[in-house]
Amino acid sequence: MTISFLTLFFGLITGSFPVELAVNGPAAVVELTVDDRASARLPGPPWKAEIDFGRELEPHRIVARALDAEGKELSRTEEWANLPHRLTKVEILLDTAKGGVPRAATIVWTNLHGERPESMAMTFDGAPLKVDERGRAELPAHDLKTIHVINAEVKFSALRTVRRDVAYGGEYGSEVSTELTGVPLRVRSGKLPPPDQLTGWLTQGGRPLAVAAVEEGPAQLFVVRVAPTGEIATKMGNRGLKVRSDRYKLQLGRDDEVRFVQPVPQRVEGSGTRSDLFDISPVYTARDGGLPYTLRSLGRLLVAPWVLTDTPRVPRIADAVAVAGLEAMTENRRRAVLLVLSGNETQDASGYGAETVRRFLASLRVPLYVWTLDPPAAGSLAGAWGPSSQVQSTGDLAAAVAALRRDLDAQRIVMVDGRHLPQSIQLGPAARNVELVSGGAP
Repeated sequence: MTISFLTLFFGLITGSFPVELAVNGPAAVVELTVDDRASARLPGPPWKAEIDFGRELEPHRIVARALDAEGKELSRTEEWANLPHRLTKVEILLDTAKGGVPRAATIVWTNLHGERPESMAMTFDGAPLKVDERGRAELPAHDLKTIHVINAEVKFSALRTVRRDVAYGGEYGSEVSTELTGVPLRVRSGKLPPPDQLTGWLTQGGRPLAVAAVEEGPAQLFVVRVAPTGEIATKMGNRGLKVRSDRYKLQLGRDDEVRFVQPVPQRVEGSGTRSDLFDISPVYTARDGGLPYTLRSLGRLLVAPWVLTDTPRVPRIADAVAVAGLEAMTENRRRAVLLVLSGNETQDASGYGAETVRRFLASLRVPLYVWTLDPPAAGSLAGAWGPSSQVQSTGDLAAAVAALRRDLDAQRIVMVDGRHLPQSIQLGPAARNVELVSGGAP
């Protein structure tokens, strides 16, 4: 017997939401829960219901259980709301030799856009593997006494790269852990112990979580740039002692990635539905210039539709910040979101308010930084975003970039077994010299 969701939980969801399921088999009833709380009970077809996600914008886990007449579970499925959903799926298949030790791994993928990969890469416990044209890589000799992590990265274009992480070995044996959840920690000083010494550092409901690996790769910064690029060029770092060339000064880490999220979405219509999609730019790194140069000079494709349109559109600032937060946690990377405002904005057509989105990023554990080019004007939107950094003087700009870099440098992504709601994970009694990353700048 099988049960599956026909409803797609894309976008930002609160309040009452319609759900439809496909049930194949002799189910007497379907029980729906949201975050382990009873939500609906369906006595028969059509398998439809309204479930309530509440007024707060936060991640949710939805479970559907098919039961027989005696209440015995026949099948179950789950979905997730207000968490990233990819249109491109990447999996890792293990080729297991006699004795149960995998000898090779193969990347398989599906892409609803019909794109084919430009490149594929794979690592084993952090070491790169040679991947052939079929997406297959031989694994080095290893045993199953300890946990091993395989990472696959499939690049479809400059705008679309998908990562997948799996773990096996240790308590899993040759079976692949179906999901890993990346938990961002901020290390106050020194280094984290190796994964096998992190037992008890993270818990859920008082129970310790198994740690598979620690990710220390390049960080990702998602920028919602509301201030026009011309104003940024005129005002950002304009006062005070001028940096000789901020094209290559005031950088993040050498390989850290910067991407822009368009604050004015594009309306897309298809299959009888309308969707608003926030465009996301290609990746920029320190090789493209320092962060101030990137903010005023790059990612122009994002502002062109807004600037050139005959009828100016009101930006959806808060919604764009929420989308940036989701994008920031899509891959298990060190992460942050930066909102750049002029300081005098008064219009925002978002469906959610600034305070709601700040709490949402806190639940996702994505830090948010807010910069303004001028002091926030009375009655402007900037004040609703909480503490901000004014970056009109060179000294303040340098301090703001340094604070952002320090935060990203201090982050580590601890990979724990299973898929969990990010807000449900807490520090355990064994944790030392670390804190969970929150949604606000430290």
